[in-house]
Order: sequence, then C-alpha cells, then structure tokens
Amino acid sequence: GRRRLRLPKVEPIQYLSSKLPCFLFATKVSMRKLRTRQHIIEDLSFNHFEKHVLLAGYTFERLRRDYSYDANITTFSETGELENDEIKVQMKSTDHLLYSEVNKGYEFSLSDRDLETWLNSRLPVLLILYDAQKDVAYYLEMLDYFRQNRHLLRKIKKFVQVFFPPENVVTLETIQHFRTVKNELR
Repeated sequence: GRRRLRLPKVEPIQYLSSKLPCFLFATKVSMRKLRTRQHIIEDLSFNHFEKHVLLAGYTFERLRRDYSYDANITTFSETGELENDEIKVQMKSTDHLLYSEVNKGYEFSLSDRDLETWLNSRLPVLLILYDAQKDVAYYLEMLDYFRQNRHLLRKIKKFVQVFFPPENVVTLETIQHFRTVKNELR
C-alpha cells in the first residue's frame, strides 16, 4: 500500500512563536484579517452598479484610494468616441435600509467633509445606496439634491441626513441620463 507521510502536530501559534519574538504571541488570537459581511455587500454594490454602466456602453473605474469618490464613469458617444469629463460616484451599501415615512425616502447619514467636495463639483456626483437584501441600488445626484432640498453646506454641523426616493432606482436609463446631464454641463 501507500505510505503516508506523518508530520508532527504543531499548533500554528507554536510554529510562528518559534520563528518570531515571543512578545508578539501573548495570546492565541487569530492574526488573519477577516472578510466581514460589510466587505461582501460593498463588493456586491460595486458589481450591481457596474453592470448598469457596462450595459450603457461606458466604463466603470473603481478607485483604489477613496478621497470622497469610489469610482469614475467614463462615457462614450453613440459612435463610440471617448467623451470629455467623467461622472464621479460614491458608493454606500447596507443590509438595513431605513425608510422615513415623513421624508418619503431611504435615510442615510453623510459627513460634511465629503459634502464639501461633492457640492463644489461642476459635474454630476452620484451617491449610490445599495440595498443588499433586495439587490437594488438607489441614487442621488448630490448638487441637484441639495438645491432641491435647500440644504446649505455652511449650516451643516458634522453630518446630514439625506433621503433616497424609492423611485430613484439605478437602471440603464439612469446611467444614460447622467451622461446627458454631464455633457450639458460642459
């Protein structure tokens, strides 16, 4: 028959501790990073939104460093020519959307630090809220939203509640609409 190779049973922490200084192993705590539910739904949100962008014939670039924007949409003309400027995107995701009957929308809290950047943009900035339980995404165009709701940046302390109308579902047509808006603002 076959011979089995028998290795001594060594706890991973013991093996590591023999190679590294002992002060690093005061307790037996896993040193590996964990993939949490929030990581998973964040990836699902990008996947969901990117599909609509790709179906519109545009490109979606996820940014590696988050300085108020998570992604850019690059648009193309009907003949496939690259267009100037990009649509900026900020993604948010959750398993637990809160609906406000008073404000008729899904509630989300935003930091004033991000708002200053978004509201000073001359081009559309889309805020996307992904509901992982229903696999649906909602959108707000930030400048338009703040104009309509008469929010003034200087009056916001640290956070402001925004409300995503349930009819603002991200679709192929949504992406095409914001391409038109972007091109009209140039």
